[in-house]
Amino acid sequence: MASDHGGNVFEIAKKLNINPDEIVDLSSNVVDADLDVVKLKSRLPPEEPDEFERLIEKKFDLQCNSVLVNAGTSQFIKDICCMFRDKKTLILAPTYMEYEKQSRNFGLTVQYALSKEDNGFEFELDKVDFSNFDVVFICNPNNPTGRLLEKEDLLKTIKNNPNIFFVIDEAYMDFDFNINSLLDQKINNLCVLRSFSKLHGLAGLRIGWLYSSNGDFIEKLKSLRVPWSVSEFALELAKAALDRDFTKKIEEIVRLRDYLIERLKGFEKIKVFDSRANFVLFKLLGDPEDFFDYFKNNKLLLRNCANFYGLNKDFFRVSIKNRYSVELFLKLLEGYFK
Repeated sequence: MASDHGGNVFEIAKKLNINPDEIVDLSSNVVDADLDVVKLKSRLPPEEPDEFERLIEKKFDLQCNSVLVNAGTSQFIKDICCMFRDKKTLILAPTYMEYEKQSRNFGLTVQYALSKEDNGFEFELDKVDFSNFDVVFICNPNNPTGRLLEKEDLLKTIKNNPNIFFVIDEAYMDFDFNINSLLDQKINNLCVLRSFSKLHGLAGLRIGWLYSSNGDFIEKLKSLRVPWSVSEFALELAKAALDRDFTKKIEEIVRLRDYLIERLKGFEKIKVFDSRANFVLFKLLGDPEDFFDYFKNNKLLLRNCANFYGLNKDFFRVSIKNRYSVELFLKLLEGYFK
């Protein structure tokens, strides 16, 4: 029904014999970009994007040489797993599948701490046994559940386990207005991943960044980065995004998200879960294949969550793009159940 990461709009368009632009893609958590397009430069990008790294540090008031930029956060996940090859990792799930995929690629032993549907997929850190692990992956807010761990609870866990390295993926933290971000923390066993793909809408350019106050960790990770890993075009658009105020955009998405959750609660055959990100997870009490095909045939793409560990084909994720797409989804949903 979908690719590993959603957004399989090209395959669906081919099956329907239409242009991909005709499909409303609510399977991908990328906010539509409306930045001015800058002139594509023909020169090589900098071998090391250190100038942009310093700009990020200044923007977020971070210490010098604590930020790395690379071709998306997935590249960082791969490189971190390379650093911890053949060790043991714990993944709080259901969550982003690259943590497991890259862990297994580098011989890490993978175990899961699984949140439960009957608890709204809320992670209970005090019930997780963190002993005997080398690295822990936590997405916060979490994809695909949208659940958020409070800053103080997460800090307590990290500080109580100083021999474990924590990778906190904050790709969706902008939609919590960064209230629970760990970017201000100087803790040796912590790194934070941030993305330009979600709020900033630069997914196709592949650019993300990482923060850690651990200088040795930064240097080891930097040694794994290939030269010219980020294009000049990606750097220029990311710089423009860094200077821009996205507050109104975030507020709009949060309003639409909360509105959608309330509307979904009115459908008897939908079980919806609270979210602090730019998407909503729900469970269908019906035929998931027929449901997915109905929306596909109406040129709207949802994310079926069957391949997330801990979920199944009854779960769907819908992204918040704009008022039009939310209302279109709700109109089609009403039509389906009628």
